[in-house]
Amino acid sequence: MSPMMFTVHDMLMRPQFQHASILAGRGGLEKTVSWAHILELTKVKHLLHGSECVMTTGIGWGKELQHARSFLEQLIEKKVTCLCIELGDYINQLPPSLLQLADDHDLPVVVFDKEVRFIDISKDINQLILQSSRLMPRQENWVSRWLEDTMTDKEVLPYLQKTIGKNEARGIPCLLTGYDDSIPYQRDIFQSFFQKEGFHPLPLQHRDELVLLLLDERKQDVPERLFRSLQVMKEKVRSMYHTISYGPLFTNLSEIPRAMRCTQEAAHIQAAFQLEIPFYEKLHPWRLIVEDDKQGRLESFIQDTLGDVLSYDESHDTELLETLRAYLESYGSKKDTAERLFIVRQTLYHRIQKLEEILGPHFLRSEQRVALEMALLGWQYIQSPVRS
Repeated sequence: MSPMMFTVHDMLMRPQFQHASILAGRGGLEKTVSWAHILELTKVKHLLHGSECVMTTGIGWGKELQHARSFLEQLIEKKVTCLCIELGDYINQLPPSLLQLADDHDLPVVVFDKEVRFIDISKDINQLILQSSRLMPRQENWVSRWLEDTMTDKEVLPYLQKTIGKNEARGIPCLLTGYDDSIPYQRDIFQSFFQKEGFHPLPLQHRDELVLLLLDERKQDVPERLFRSLQVMKEKVRSMYHTISYGPLFTNLSEIPRAMRCTQEAAHIQAAFQLEIPFYEKLHPWRLIVEDDKQGRLESFIQDTLGDVLSYDESHDTELLETLRAYLESYGSKKDTAERLFIVRQTLYHRIQKLEEILGPHFLRSEQRVALEMALLGWQYIQSPVRS
């Protein structure tokens, strides 16, 4: 193996390929493999950068292999280096016309006639690539600079235009935190959920975050389709991410940087307040808290609104603040508040009396109630370990 590249020939020397066969494309055995990628979708062109080794069981090719030629043509167009196929459950044999197409373009087609674990094979290959050639499967440095907000909108647009391949784009950014890039097929799984709802996902990876620019192909019922995607992901792959956040709609390239910053803010708010609300537009009260904090106004607002309650709790070792929170969340129901706090009614009455002495007898009236609820959110935020 060359110290500067990892070829198809090098890959075939690995123990996992001991019983594999090459059916076509022997002229491409010296091509460089940049990454091993598991793909079980039918539309894959947008998922590829070129020079990958693609692995598949053919589950998406159809019973009559009607999607096989289109799949192969997409690999050829994106200059994929090699195709590995597991024969058995979904494919028994490859048609001669498909093998001839691969031969014509020097695309090696490697088959396994026994069940194999593609995830183990891809992990082995990718580790070797990283160790030997340092060909990291990551976006250019502009992605990191963009997500860290060190590139201006004007600077990022040429890169986005080159990545998307067109001047106009309409869609929504999606940010998944807690993404584990050591398992390559996860990206394909996430993208497949959005593809089924009519989105064209463009992936941009940054550390343990996966950004998907969801280019909209249907242009209607966007929130409903995003919500359906989220519900399916919660049911099937909840352990594979921490939070999912959707930003505002963008209608051209110039709006994407701002939409992305809003998406990052949504993820920050979800983590700080322990929320499962994924849509940026639905987070307005919490956005106001974060903005007040950025402007240096939050702590004085909390002190003006809740300062006397906080001081009383601190000096008397009481729990008036939590009582106030539970009372407001129970819409003023003493019965529900007592049950929520696991205290008897008499104890609750005493605490409410003390709150009335501190805050005034009418603190449940609309104006003061809104201020108290916002101040409680602010107090929760400044106590959060993820507060920036």
